[in-house]
Amino acid sequence: MEVEPRRADADGSDEDGAEITRLCRTLVPLAAAGKHAEAASTYRWVTRASIGAPLRYRDHALRLEFCALTGNEHTGLDLLSLLDGVGDHADAVGRLDFFAAAALLTRRLTETGYGEIRFVLNGPYDGLSLNRLHRRMRAAAFVEAEELDEGDPTGYFAAHAERKMTAKPVTEFVPLLPSALPRVPILPPPDLSAEELVTRAEIHNHRCEPEEARACLAAIGTVADGIAPRLAELRAIFFQDGDTEERLRRAATGFRRQGDEIRFLLNQCWLGLWLVFDDQAETGVALTTVAAARLRAGTDERAACWGEYWLAHVLSGQGRTAEAYEALRRGAERAHKAGDPLLHGTLLCLEASLRNGDGEDPGTTLELAQAATDAFIVGNVGEKAVEAVEQVRIAYERTGSLDELDVFVEHLLSTLPAGGPERLRGHLRQLRALSLIGTGRFAEAVDDAYASLGVAASKGKDNAEHWYVLVTALHGAGRYDEVLDVAPRAIELLAGLPDWGHRCRWMYADAYRALGESSRAFNEYAVLAEILEESGDTGHSYISVSMAAAEQLDLLGYGANAADFYAQAADAAVAIGGGYVAATCRNAATLSRLRSGDLDAALTALDVAESAVHAVETETVPAREHLVAQLDHVAAHVLSAAGRVREAARRALRAAETFHRIGEAESARDVDLLLEQILLGEQK
Repeated sequence: MEVEPRRADADGSDEDGAEITRLCRTLVPLAAAGKHAEAASTYRWVTRASIGAPLRYRDHALRLEFCALTGNEHTGLDLLSLLDGVGDHADAVGRLDFFAAAALLTRRLTETGYGEIRFVLNGPYDGLSLNRLHRRMRAAAFVEAEELDEGDPTGYFAAHAERKMTAKPVTEFVPLLPSALPRVPILPPPDLSAEELVTRAEIHNHRCEPEEARACLAAIGTVADGIAPRLAELRAIFFQDGDTEERLRRAATGFRRQGDEIRFLLNQCWLGLWLVFDDQAETGVALTTVAAARLRAGTDERAACWGEYWLAHVLSGQGRTAEAYEALRRGAERAHKAGDPLLHGTLLCLEASLRNGDGEDPGTTLELAQAATDAFIVGNVGEKAVEAVEQVRIAYERTGSLDELDVFVEHLLSTLPAGGPERLRGHLRQLRALSLIGTGRFAEAVDDAYASLGVAASKGKDNAEHWYVLVTALHGAGRYDEVLDVAPRAIELLAGLPDWGHRCRWMYADAYRALGESSRAFNEYAVLAEILEESGDTGHSYISVSMAAAEQLDLLGYGANAADFYAQAADAAVAIGGGYVAATCRNAATLSRLRSGDLDAALTALDVAESAVHAVETETVPAREHLVAQLDHVAAHVLSAAGRVREAARRALRAAETFHRIGEAESARDVDLLLEQILLGEQK
């Protein structure tokens, strides 16, 4: 039976990193032996254990190799962020291994069609395409090897680097999370001609599949004059920069030279749109309007529809929505007659999107978006089907009909053909997970959340919401160990969304708390408290987080520090009129001072707590009685420790009577026990 590797110590200690290193060395061998579940659980463990640990580049290199050789190249991209500091690392072999592993990973990404992706990092490699980064990493590895091999005729390190960088995958795919799927390949089939590649890129363009289109374009070298204008136009569209207008115009000249009037007019439609959004609105609108009109008057039905589509884009951007709707209606009618579900759905979906954005009648919008969804399912166009369903969701939310949205989602899930678009199926499961979470059915939501993330990630479409929904479902279901595996990635993606980001950080900290890892829990609570304070949010969230941090410090035996956190929470509560919460914090701070062994500080804190409790007047009678009984309980502890037994017994007796009267039997039992100890002289 395969089991999870042992957890790090509860306090997060692993000072020499020996266990992390040992397990990193097992990653590739486990995968090669077919022990995929064990390899995945080991990878998750070392990833978790490495958070906050000193940088050990040899370990990270082993993780990079594992990702590169098990179909998880895109997961490994996150580790490349460590490149920013590798040059300053003291361990020369560690630098070599990391550069070699980075070269291996970027080689695999380039081989699978992602070489044109730009690498984003605040450092010397920022903005490089992955294929260029591969060349840089390969060169850097050999530089390190040359220095290490100096005086060694065998060239051991150069051979070592070459072997690392040219390693072959050991297995097709190791799923690192439940329901994870291999990345969908975007490379076109081999041996296609340049014209076939251009045609495929055009199809991908219409299907809203930009990465696949770029992969086709990247595979094209020199081309014949006959398809040069088409290639120039596509490259202008998919690799936009300051020369885009000029390249579009060159393509137009080529179409004119070839006598291809349809392509010329479609080019003018797109050029007009580009000019509008390049602050040349008057010229752009005129260009697209004339070209669309000429296409409309022609006999090419599909070209006429695309003309209406681009015209609607241009008109809506100028606030001429009524004319845009009319263009889309004309186009949709012709597309329906032409029997083109992709084009028909595209026109319907754009109108639904515009109507949602303009606040138009949601009933009409729903009809358009649902019809677009049906068309995209027929055409098996996953990305556009997701877009259409999003317009359905927005329209239902505008009407407040979330129950009807649930019915719509369930109907689609039950009727979607087996060979239908998986991207749509994944999105529908995401919507169902959100609904289940909204009704507190977290355990039921987990499978949907995992599945939707798996499908989206396989297409490179996973986003902050996918990860946040999964963390929320796992936390609500009490699957805290899994929260620790996925929350760091969610937190990273939620950097620009403070509400979700703060909630996710709280769930991350709370998972450590629930698993008894108090040191890690405190660290995460403290980080969140600091973030909230720096952002000026010292309200309810800050108070709750500070109290949670204090509780963990108490468990760790740091009573004085816990009291400080309680005091901060109390001050924040007073500032927002939360006298009851402030008094509760003062009571807790008093006990923390006592646990720290500082009796004088505890007696001082008790005086502050007395004042805080007696200042509370706005609560209901039962709530105030609870608070006073809590204070009496705390006072009994402190006074007994100070040797003031008679006072301590009196306060304990009063607390017990109050707790019994208001029905808090468990608290009453605790105080009865304390009273017994005081009277027997066991509590000092």
